[in-house]
Amino acid sequence: MKDFRSIFSGKKITVMGLGLLGRGLNDTLFLLKCGARVTVTDLKSREQLAASLEKLEDLPVEIRVGGHDPADFINCDMILRNADVPKSSPFLNLAKEKGIPVEMDESLFCKNFRGLVIGITGTRGKTTTTELIYRILSHAKRNVFLAGNIMGLATLPLLEQAGDDDIVVLELSSWQLQGFHDAKISPRASVFTNIYPDHLNRYADMEEYIWDKKAIYRYQKDGDFCLFNGDQVATKILANEAPAGKDLFSFVDSPSDLALRIPGEHNVSNVAAAWRLSTRLGIPDDIVRRAVESFEGVEHRIETVGAKNGVTFINDSTSTTPIAGIMALNAVQARRIFLLAGGADKKLDLKTFAQAAALKAHKIALLDGTATSRLQSDLLSFGAGSKIIGVFDDLRKAVLTVFGQASSGDTILLSPGCASFGMFNNEFHRGDCFKDIVKEIISK
Repeated sequence: MKDFRSIFSGKKITVMGLGLLGRGLNDTLFLLKCGARVTVTDLKSREQLAASLEKLEDLPVEIRVGGHDPADFINCDMILRNADVPKSSPFLNLAKEKGIPVEMDESLFCKNFRGLVIGITGTRGKTTTTELIYRILSHAKRNVFLAGNIMGLATLPLLEQAGDDDIVVLELSSWQLQGFHDAKISPRASVFTNIYPDHLNRYADMEEYIWDKKAIYRYQKDGDFCLFNGDQVATKILANEAPAGKDLFSFVDSPSDLALRIPGEHNVSNVAAAWRLSTRLGIPDDIVRRAVESFEGVEHRIETVGAKNGVTFINDSTSTTPIAGIMALNAVQARRIFLLAGGADKKLDLKTFAQAAALKAHKIALLDGTATSRLQSDLLSFGAGSKIIGVFDDLRKAVLTVFGQASSGDTILLSPGCASFGMFNNEFHRGDCFKDIVKEIISK
């Protein structure tokens, strides 16, 4: 591998977006270790960023929080942009006008890494498929690293750890893939799990959203490959554009006799994607089977937290879209489902989620948020008025209320189908709060 330290040593770098999930923090620590002169700037307040800022105390880094200073985007050699920062930011435009390069964590890593990168994108199933592939490769004794859109894991620092013969598995969101478009590169091996409406509060339309996703395969070369979901029309159409050739995975790629520990048909599709990719990489089926059958799922994704008096609590807080809520309702097998739904608006159509909830949920507690009134209206239109317990601006009160009405054999399902902002910092915070409440209930 080339000397990665020389890329950053002595350079004045502005990290735009420290964030709360650890990626901005870990990138900053890595750049400092490489000898860069780093300025970190974030719109969030010092109080909001306290946990991250604590890790930077006594380090030679300039910190600007609660706003941005244009000088930080002009008087520097490079900007490292957090994926949560919109590419339309006037500060980024200012830097580009001055010829300052704007990089992103994952694409900058891929520009300098010579080993195999496996990228996974899609609207749903990214994290589970990524974790499955990582688990399979680990079982196969491959030297493999996990990063990308995984909480707490920055990708750039892997330049220090991963060698030319190693594999890096990256979950890639649409925003992270913007950096791949800029660099005109794609992972050598990739998976496109599915495509559904999402993030329309940030994108003008679905076409713009899908364009970002296309970076997962658009710049692949001969010998590379991307696996597309062959069971979905939208992804099959995209597969026809793939420069490295059309390759599809399907439910049938997941053996029917698998003893899966993760529920739902959508997870059968995730397993099929991971299995097909593993086959392409020459991993024997028996190793894939052992890895898949031992996989217990990912936190905050149809995660069984525990039970009390025969009532099961399931945390599906990463359900931030209507399709995710529908998948959870279809996956959960229970006598009666008490659904916790609602939250922040992403400008998505909630009618199909409301229809599924009206059909499958016994009772519904709505969490306060900018999308909740629309969801409530849609539930009423499907005749579910008698199922709505109320709208709650306190998660603990909502959970205790539904638990008070549940009995043995019932399931309390947190699968909001909406974003978390307003009541929570993010969907992981929402899930953690739910789990803390459940643990409190169980302990009594």
